[in-house]
Amino acid sequence: MEPGRKKGHFTFRTTAVLLMVSAAFELLSLTAEEPLFGEIRSGIGVGIYHLAYAALFTALGVGLWRARKWSYTLVFVTTALYTFDKLQFILGRHAMENFIAQQMSGYEETLRSQGVDSALIMQAIMLTSIIIVLCWWGFALYTYWRRDYFKNTGT
Repeated sequence: MEPGRKKGHFTFRTTAVLLMVSAAFELLSLTAEEPLFGEIRSGIGVGIYHLAYAALFTALGVGLWRARKWSYTLVFVTTALYTFDKLQFILGRHAMENFIAQQMSGYEETLRSQGVDSALIMQAIMLTSIIIVLCWWGFALYTYWRRDYFKNTGT
Protein backbone atom coordinates (compact mmCIF):
# COMPACT_ATOMS: atom_id res chain seq x y z
CA MET A 1 0.00 0.00 0.00
CA GLU A 2 1.29 3.45 -0.91
CA PRO A 3 2.11 5.83 1.95
CA GLY A 4 -0.81 8.13 2.78
CA ARG A 5 -3.50 5.82 1.38
CA LYS A 6 -6.05 4.41 3.74
CA LYS A 7 -6.91 0.73 3.80
CA GLY A 8 -9.73 0.03 1.39
CA HIS A 9 -8.63 2.61 -1.18
CA PHE A 10 -8.35 0.14 -4.07
CA THR A 11 -11.60 -1.66 -3.19
CA PHE A 12 -13.66 1.51 -2.88
CA ARG A 13 -12.19 3.02 -6.04
CA THR A 14 -12.84 -0.17 -8.01
CA THR A 15 -16.39 -0.32 -6.67
CA ALA A 16 -16.90 3.32 -7.65
CA VAL A 17 -15.95 2.55 -11.25
CA LEU A 18 -18.24 -0.49 -11.36
CA LEU A 19 -21.12 1.53 -9.93
CA MET A 20 -20.64 4.17 -12.63
CA VAL A 21 -20.76 1.42 -15.27
CA SER A 22 -23.94 0.12 -13.63
CA ALA A 23 -25.43 3.61 -13.77
CA ALA A 24 -24.68 3.77 -17.50
CA PHE A 25 -26.41 0.42 -18.03
CA GLU A 26 -29.43 1.70 -16.09
CA LEU A 27 -29.62 4.66 -18.47
CA LEU A 28 -29.43 2.31 -21.45
CA SER A 29 -32.37 0.36 -19.98
CA LEU A 30 -34.79 3.27 -19.60
CA THR A 31 -37.41 1.71 -21.87
CA ALA A 32 -36.86 -1.93 -20.87
CA GLU A 33 -39.75 -3.73 -19.21
CA GLU A 34 -39.28 -4.75 -15.58
CA PRO A 35 -41.21 -7.06 -13.27
CA LEU A 36 -42.24 -4.65 -10.52
CA PHE A 37 -44.69 -5.26 -7.68
CA GLY A 38 -46.21 -8.40 -9.15
CA GLU A 39 -46.62 -7.24 -12.75
CA ILE A 40 -44.46 -6.63 -15.80
CA ARG A 41 -44.34 -2.88 -16.17
CA SER A 42 -43.21 -0.51 -18.86
CA GLY A 43 -43.50 3.18 -19.63
CA ILE A 44 -42.79 6.19 -17.47
CA GLY A 45 -42.84 4.26 -14.19
CA VAL A 46 -40.05 1.96 -15.31
CA GLY A 47 -38.15 4.92 -16.75
CA ILE A 48 -38.27 6.58 -13.34
CA TYR A 49 -37.19 3.29 -11.73
CA HIS A 50 -34.10 3.12 -13.97
CA LEU A 51 -33.34 6.82 -13.51
CA ALA A 52 -33.53 6.43 -9.73
CA TYR A 53 -31.04 3.55 -9.82
CA ALA A 54 -28.79 5.46 -12.22
CA ALA A 55 -28.79 8.47 -9.87
CA LEU A 56 -28.22 6.28 -6.82
CA PHE A 57 -25.33 4.36 -8.43
CA THR A 58 -23.78 7.59 -9.77
CA ALA A 59 -23.96 9.32 -6.39
CA LEU A 60 -22.54 6.28 -4.64
CA GLY A 61 -19.78 5.94 -7.24
CA VAL A 62 -18.74 9.58 -6.87
CA GLY A 63 -18.96 9.40 -3.09
CA LEU A 64 -16.84 6.25 -2.88
CA TRP A 65 -14.28 7.60 -5.35
CA ARG A 66 -13.87 10.75 -3.28
CA ALA A 67 -14.29 8.95 0.07
CA ARG A 68 -17.04 11.34 1.18
CA LYS A 69 -18.60 10.90 4.61
CA TRP A 70 -22.13 10.81 3.19
CA SER A 71 -21.23 7.90 0.91
CA TYR A 72 -20.71 5.71 3.97
CA THR A 73 -24.40 6.11 4.82
CA LEU A 74 -25.41 5.84 1.18
CA VAL A 75 -23.86 2.36 0.97
CA PHE A 76 -26.35 1.13 3.57
CA VAL A 77 -29.29 3.01 2.05
CA THR A 78 -28.51 1.57 -1.39
CA THR A 79 -28.07 -1.92 0.04
CA ALA A 80 -31.43 -1.73 1.80
CA LEU A 81 -33.23 -0.42 -1.30
CA TYR A 82 -31.62 -3.04 -3.52
CA THR A 83 -32.60 -5.75 -1.03
CA PHE A 84 -36.21 -4.54 -1.03
CA ASP A 85 -36.21 -4.42 -4.83
CA LYS A 86 -34.90 -7.99 -5.17
CA LEU A 87 -37.27 -9.20 -2.45
CA GLN A 88 -40.28 -7.86 -4.33
CA PHE A 89 -38.86 -9.44 -7.49
CA ILE A 90 -38.52 -12.87 -5.86
CA LEU A 91 -41.90 -12.70 -4.13
CA GLY A 92 -43.65 -11.61 -7.35
CA ARG A 93 -43.42 -15.14 -8.72
CA HIS A 94 -46.23 -14.75 -11.25
CA ALA A 95 -44.66 -11.62 -12.74
CA MET A 96 -41.26 -13.32 -12.80
CA GLU A 97 -42.70 -16.34 -14.64
CA ASN A 98 -44.35 -14.06 -17.21
CA PHE A 99 -41.15 -12.06 -17.60
CA ILE A 100 -39.11 -15.22 -18.21
CA ALA A 101 -41.69 -16.47 -20.70
CA GLN A 102 -41.42 -13.18 -22.61
CA GLN A 103 -37.63 -13.29 -22.60
CA MET A 104 -37.51 -16.92 -23.75
CA SER A 105 -40.18 -16.49 -26.41
CA GLY A 106 -39.05 -18.22 -29.58
CA TYR A 107 -36.48 -20.40 -27.79
CA GLU A 108 -38.89 -22.80 -26.07
CA GLU A 109 -38.15 -25.77 -28.35
CA THR A 110 -34.38 -25.31 -28.08
CA LEU A 111 -34.55 -25.05 -24.30
CA ARG A 112 -36.77 -28.14 -24.01
CA SER A 113 -34.45 -30.15 -26.26
CA GLN A 114 -31.59 -29.29 -23.89
CA GLY A 115 -33.62 -30.34 -20.84
CA VAL A 116 -34.12 -26.79 -19.55
CA ASP A 117 -37.57 -25.98 -18.25
CA SER A 118 -38.99 -22.80 -16.76
CA ALA A 119 -38.72 -24.16 -13.20
CA LEU A 120 -34.96 -24.54 -13.59
CA ILE A 121 -34.66 -21.02 -14.98
CA MET A 122 -36.78 -19.68 -12.09
CA GLN A 123 -34.54 -21.39 -9.55
CA ALA A 124 -31.41 -20.03 -11.23
CA ILE A 125 -32.78 -16.48 -11.29
CA MET A 126 -33.91 -16.66 -7.67
CA LEU A 127 -30.56 -18.07 -6.53
CA THR A 128 -28.68 -15.43 -8.52
CA SER A 129 -30.82 -12.68 -6.99
CA ILE A 130 -30.17 -13.99 -3.48
CA ILE A 131 -26.43 -14.22 -4.12
CA ILE A 132 -26.32 -10.65 -5.46
CA VAL A 133 -28.17 -9.37 -2.38
CA LEU A 134 -25.72 -11.25 -0.14
CA CYS A 135 -22.85 -9.63 -2.06
CA TRP A 136 -24.38 -6.20 -1.40
CA TRP A 137 -24.60 -7.00 2.30
CA GLY A 138 -21.03 -8.30 2.23
CA PHE A 139 -19.93 -4.99 0.74
CA ALA A 140 -21.92 -3.11 3.39
CA LEU A 141 -20.17 -5.15 6.07
CA TYR A 142 -16.80 -4.41 4.46
CA THR A 143 -17.73 -0.71 4.37
CA TYR A 144 -18.56 -0.83 8.07
CA TRP A 145 -15.28 -2.61 8.74
CA ARG A 146 -13.36 0.08 6.78
CA ARG A 147 -15.41 3.03 8.04
CA ASP A 148 -12.23 4.93 8.91
CA TYR A 149 -11.72 5.36 5.16
CA PHE A 150 -14.55 7.91 5.19
CA LYS A 151 -13.37 9.99 8.15
CA ASN A 152 -11.79 13.43 7.68
CA THR A 153 -12.53 13.53 3.95
CA GLY A 154 -14.97 16.39 3.77
CA THR A 155 -18.71 16.39 3.22
